[in-house]
Amino acid sequence: MFFDNAHCLVTDCGAVLKSDEAMSEYLRLLETAKKDFGLKMPAYVLLPDRALVYFVTPGADLHSVMGALGKNKTLPGYAAGHCKYKLLQPEKYSAALARFIHQAPVKEGLAAKPEAYRWSSAGQYLGANEGPADKDVVLKTFSEDPAEALARYSAFLAEPVPGKFWRPFDKNRDAVLGDREFVDAHSPHGG
Repeated sequence: MFFDNAHCLVTDCGAVLKSDEAMSEYLRLLETAKKDFGLKMPAYVLLPDRALVYFVTPGADLHSVMGALGKNKTLPGYAAGHCKYKLLQPEKYSAALARFIHQAPVKEGLAAKPEAYRWSSAGQYLGANEGPADKDVVLKTFSEDPAEALARYSAFLAEPVPGKFWRPFDKNRDAVLGDREFVDAHSPHGG
């Protein structure tokens, strides 16, 4: 299911992130995995009961990436192997996935606005803070001009999102998201 430049959502339900210390350590581990495996990480959010991470792989098997993360003993209570993976067609789903990730803390009542949630890449996108997200992966889908791309993503992030646009990402199962041709080419089970 993984290939060069694969765009994937990883939902890690093995992460118990109940404190700032746990959130900080998990983010450090993500940054280490990003470097060690040559990944891009366009968007992320760390929630108390799970992490949502958008990775772009250089062909790395994300099971190995997340397994390596789980072997690290600096994150107490981490249960390796509790991840779901969604492979997605980037030109169709990249921006929607970033919005889904950035809106998660708002939807769960953890923040009033996406950029106000400390453990998310939303603040990095909107200029509120620095961080490890490779935001150009998503912003370039809006425009090659950085200022225009940011303005367009900000407007997109602020739009109300109908439930049917949440469901493909929110379902608790592995999946391939894209048009029929993409799904047929990348699904281990066929279309």
